[in-house]
Amino acid sequence: MAHKKAAWSAKNLRDSQPKFRGVKIFGWQIAKAWNIIVRQCGNKYEAWKNVYVSNDFSIHANVDGVVRFSKTNKVRFDWRKYLKTVVNVDPCDITPKAKAPKAKKEVAAKVEKPVAKAVEKVEKKAPAAKKPAADKEAPAKKAPAAKKPAAKKVAKK
Repeated sequence: MAHKKAAWSAKNLRDSQPKFRGVKIFGWQIAKAWNIIVRQCGNKYEAWKNVYVSNDFSIHANVDGVVRFSKTNKVRFDWRKYLKTVVNVDPCDITPKAKAPKAKKEVAAKVEKPVAKAVEKVEKKAPAAKKPAADKEAPAKKAPAAKKPAAKKVAKK
């Protein structure tokens, strides 16, 4: 048995910190400008419209909008085709949540007036439905017949 510890044995017990790579904002989610969409090592995902790639291959949103992932055929330098996942951001207007209820009320008010007018026109044109007379009652239903118990079978020896 050795009476001394081997050289470098205490120095190689360290490990690097995790890099937390992967997709941070998934498809059909909203991204704000400069948000990180994908952290990657190399070009696994390719940047397309309204996104840019930083020096560590991270893909960032250039504008506010909805993130979309799609597949496309790419051609290599030797004319071979291969499938590549691309990331783009479709620009859209992101309104604060505080303004949303007012907008909904305004839209609802604009929609309710024409709908109410259309319902009134239909009610005027359609004849009133006739209600059945209270004198006439439906015939009473008969109770179902009671079932007879099944006979027990005796096993032969």
